[in-house]
Amino acid sequence: MSNKTCAIIAEPPMCFKWGLDEEDERCCALKLLLINRLSLLQTEGIMQFYVPLDDGIGIYCAEILLSLRETNPKITINCIEPYEDQAVKWPPNLRDRYFEVTEKCSTCIPVSLIQTMTCDLDAMLGAIDQSSIVLAVKADESLQDKTFATAFRYAERIGREIITIAPPKIEF
Repeated sequence: MSNKTCAIIAEPPMCFKWGLDEEDERCCALKLLLINRLSLLQTEGIMQFYVPLDDGIGIYCAEILLSLRETNPKITINCIEPYEDQAVKWPPNLRDRYFEVTEKCSTCIPVSLIQTMTCDLDAMLGAIDQSSIVLAVKADESLQDKTFATAFRYAERIGREIITIAPPKIEF
């Protein structure tokens, strides 16, 4: 049995070409990649995950892990909230998903009571510090988001094993 833990960090939704449109074929393809990778990680014995919640990849991964936990109750999902009221202005369906995830996850770790300039970065760094492996979800080959790029470089600098996922190329 492995005692490895995994942090999941990602660029924000608006860095992806589909933004918040989860019905876009590229988003669906990325979700399939995430399902496959997270399934593989848990079959390799990784049972503890740290997920900074955002209105994109964070929510998707938390939902996938909750689904995996139905058949493998050993999975621990530690949701990291960048700040307390982050979902208040989200669209209602996304906000409901957020609160459902936070209710069902193993632990909910708040970073800040209010939104600050560094709370998103602090959430990613906190996840990385708790983990031996980092699953990094990039929008494309380049790093578009400064906060994500900083967290990615931090994970490299402190020697974390990094698994990078990018959306598959689908041309229209």
